[in-house]
Amino acid sequence: MKIRVLNIVVFIVALLFAVPASVDFLKMHKNEEIAENPNLTEVKMLSAYAPRLKGTDLDTEVYFFDSGVEGGTFLILGGTHPNESAGMLSAVALIENIEVTEGRVIIIPRTNNSGFTHTSPLDGMQDFFTLTLSDGSERSFRVGNRLTNPVDQWPDVNYYEGTSGRTIYGTENPEVRNVNRLYYGTEDGVLTEQVCYGIYNLINEEGVDLTMDTHEGSPEFLYLDCTMVNMKRDNTKAMSIASDMALSMNFDDLDMRVEYSGVTSYGLSHRSLGDNTDSMMTLMETYNPSMGPLHGKMDDDLIINGNEPNYYEAHKDGYIYFQVPEDGYPLIERVARHIACIEYLSEAYSWEYPEKAISFTGLGDYYTIVEGGFEELLKPIV
Repeated sequence: MKIRVLNIVVFIVALLFAVPASVDFLKMHKNEEIAENPNLTEVKMLSAYAPRLKGTDLDTEVYFFDSGVEGGTFLILGGTHPNESAGMLSAVALIENIEVTEGRVIIIPRTNNSGFTHTSPLDGMQDFFTLTLSDGSERSFRVGNRLTNPVDQWPDVNYYEGTSGRTIYGTENPEVRNVNRLYYGTEDGVLTEQVCYGIYNLINEEGVDLTMDTHEGSPEFLYLDCTMVNMKRDNTKAMSIASDMALSMNFDDLDMRVEYSGVTSYGLSHRSLGDNTDSMMTLMETYNPSMGPLHGKMDDDLIINGNEPNYYEAHKDGYIYFQVPEDGYPLIERVARHIACIEYLSEAYSWEYPEKAISFTGLGDYYTIVEGGFEELLKPIV
């Protein structure tokens, strides 16, 4: 009798932990709503370009904004690595505000949709962060993980060779769940590679002229406030356009430099999609202190305000190359930087190719976005 009572008690205690954890787990599988934009012309699923993704957690929405005016096509990828929050939020802000006046803009806000359904184990990460809008309402967004959820793709194989020729093995095994290691992709690869294949097909079928993949890096990363650009041996046009973009940003006191995609970048979007499609490929990085190993408690202050004194001290002591601000690098500034880079890039492209111009409005410049904050940038969900 005593053993039976003890078993019941143990079962009840287990439920006390399991039920809240299950509720939290299910919340991570629900995509955040995106506010309506009357300028939106169409929404497709990525499985329209990679059919085997249909019905999986890696299928994801693709938003089309067509001006109806002849011009070029610009593809913007957000959420390739969900824990790089500025990339995802810049894509969401564009979807909610953009009005395309020439050409087309295509936006994927959750490129690795599965990555939003979990966080990095044993890293003390929180699941969500919350932003307050101008009407007092709140919107919460998942932090996510840079890799596909192992629930969706398992096991991590011991050796994998992608279509780019990049090999994944040894301690790098989990990278077989990293969208930005498996381009240009194949329809019969692992699910994560099928996402890459879908984007590759989208670029080809939709005639994408220009692509930006939005990212963030930990403070130790050497390519922050930097745009990576593919340069084929017979085609330097992408570098010319990106250089014009960087020059314009620097004239407006927005630090930006441009670097070539190297051979070590095989499998990454800016290298392998640039090598294998006609789209001009770029990838931008901003500083994210919540990603590095020196950060303290992960909370809304760290994610939203970007304030991490450990990294400021490390920079002062000469261990961090990036100029870490003493008062933090807020998320709104990083989102504004991504949007500004996208705006400057489209302007540089349109100047070079006026017959295929890509123009849009609705968001304002960097300083307008920062001054208005998320309160003005994001829309209430009604």
